[in-house]
Amino acid sequence: MASCQSVTSSLIKVAGDYLDKYQDFRKEAAKVFVDTIIPGTGASQEQLEKLIDGAIDLQTDLLKSYGKIAGGSGAQIGARDLVIPTKKVTGTLIVTERTFFVAPSPFDKVIVTIKKTDGKAGADICVCAKYASGEYFNKKEKSIDKGSDSDGDEARFVLADMAEKFTTIHLVHKGFPTDKFEYTVKVEGEFNEEKMKKLAGPTPIKHGSGAIRPATKV
Repeated sequence: MASCQSVTSSLIKVAGDYLDKYQDFRKEAAKVFVDTIIPGTGASQEQLEKLIDGAIDLQTDLLKSYGKIAGGSGAQIGARDLVIPTKKVTGTLIVTERTFFVAPSPFDKVIVTIKKTDGKAGADICVCAKYASGEYFNKKEKSIDKGSDSDGDEARFVLADMAEKFTTIHLVHKGFPTDKFEYTVKVEGEFNEEKMKKLAGPTPIKHGSGAIRPATKV
């Protein structure tokens, strides 16, 4: 049965060390978001892409720092660690399970999509959100059915209020031992317009109300 997975103490420590950097990034992102992206100026798409690149760099630096610590402790890192956004990670389950740890989110919303691409097995899936301290915040569970008819089926998880929180993804094989479950994992992030406005401060917004909340491109 899929379940919430524990975050290692080493990863929690590194996340704590990066908390100020995450908060600084979000404050800067809020200014850009309110001044350029919400009003939809000509540079809005370019600025959004720069924010996404900055978010990726921040998460990557955190995971590199974690790797230096975990590398000497025998902890399993590397392909198990994901950043937001992640376009596609592929995998196969055969009488086994798989866990992914997603770096603390610079975004307000996290969307995880698991898609079955081939095989006769199914999978139980649990996606959990955890505070930077490792404590439980939210949990969502879904399953993808056994059988070839379920090829192409997706399980989509939407997690709100995710700024500075971990995401764990746990997949557990279900079916005959010889059956496989091939899958892809996609992780997306979105900024919340109201939260960005609040972070940016009380500066009056003179633009119209036709803004939309842009999603990350993956």
